[in-house]
Amino acid sequence: MARICLITPGHPSKNPRLVKEADALAEAGDDVHVIAGDYHPWGHDADRQYQDRPWELERVSYGAVASSGRQIYLGGRKRIAETLAGWLPQGTRAVNLRAQHWAIPELVDRAQSVPAELFIAHYLPAVPAALHAAEKHGAKAAFDAEDFHRGQFHDDERGSPEAERTRWFEETYLPQCESLTAASPGIARAYADELDIEEPTTILNVFPRSERSGHTPPQELREEHPGDGISLYWYSQTIGPDRGLEMVVRAMGQIQDRVDDAPCLTLSLRGSWTDGYKTNLHALARSVGIENKQIRHLTRTPPDQLIERAAQHDIGLALEQAKSRNRDLCVTNKIFAYLLAGLPVVATNTQGQQFVHRHAPNAVRLCAIDDVGDMAQQLCRWVRDAESRKRASEAAYQAAEDRYNWDVEKETLLSTVRTLLA
Repeated sequence: MARICLITPGHPSKNPRLVKEADALAEAGDDVHVIAGDYHPWGHDADRQYQDRPWELERVSYGAVASSGRQIYLGGRKRIAETLAGWLPQGTRAVNLRAQHWAIPELVDRAQSVPAELFIAHYLPAVPAALHAAEKHGAKAAFDAEDFHRGQFHDDERGSPEAERTRWFEETYLPQCESLTAASPGIARAYADELDIEEPTTILNVFPRSERSGHTPPQELREEHPGDGISLYWYSQTIGPDRGLEMVVRAMGQIQDRVDDAPCLTLSLRGSWTDGYKTNLHALARSVGIENKQIRHLTRTPPDQLIERAAQHDIGLALEQAKSRNRDLCVTNKIFAYLLAGLPVVATNTQGQQFVHRHAPNAVRLCAIDDVGDMAQQLCRWVRDAESRKRASEAAYQAAEDRYNWDVEKETLLSTVRTLLA
């Protein structure tokens, strides 16, 4: 048994990957301690679901959850550091740490108080904490790259102070970690190339088979589907522009115009609307002949209910837009959620989603980004042919059963950790 500390600047309820890793390590017999940021009221309440998990959760407050005095102090410290970072040499470590995130010094202090053998950082602001704590305790430090962080900036943002600090963070801290893992093969290769390091081990963002059932009240499951026709399902924390939803609405309009006796299509969206976006999307829908009732809003739900709720719908939508290099390389958890739920998937042809399509071609249809006609064509094949849609559903379920599930993938995590500790 090893003492392992996982560190993240965000809420565990917003980072299911960290929760899965903590669960897997604890189930394998390790003593797991999680240090997590606590900044959002919704996340603060949602994190209570982990009180009975076989690992300890310690929270570092900042943002809206912190006291007013602490908010003023941390916010002021970050603004001063951002100003100083523009004047001082780029490698001024203390300033860059405080400019990068509100609570890095607090994460460092808290991590150093945990006598662990391995510290695993999630997201860049957690890496200094893992490294400092590992140095103090003679332990190992690792980083789990859920994103290709320098690739999160658009072309016109690459010269910004934030982008330069991100590159500095990666180049300064990541090569110091004894182990790196990544959430997609593309992210792993990109970090190996950019930092001239050994290619990180890929651990996909998949879900446990156990989340297929038993987590959601039956009455709520019965209300999940709109009832008539075909439900096109998409979920995220926020529902807003540049997520591919406009393309889906236009494709729905084309299908209604071209397909005789087409079943009623409903776009079921789970998440929180960004300001003004609901009005804009409904206006677009009306302009292409889609009624407001065909765009259905579903509220956010606990992470362990996502799979069985998704299973109540008909087709999953994975609409990554490749607006940045990271979005092109990543494989988001939603495409794996759809497969585990047994949903056929229509996905945009990013590099990350091409990887899934190659391994599950009968369950995933690819369409070109920003090509409404192509999306309409791919959807139409399953909308018109219920038998084809059923076969695709079975292929999705089987791909997840055989390969794309956490019961299989966690063995890579455990093997990586055991090798590192040995």
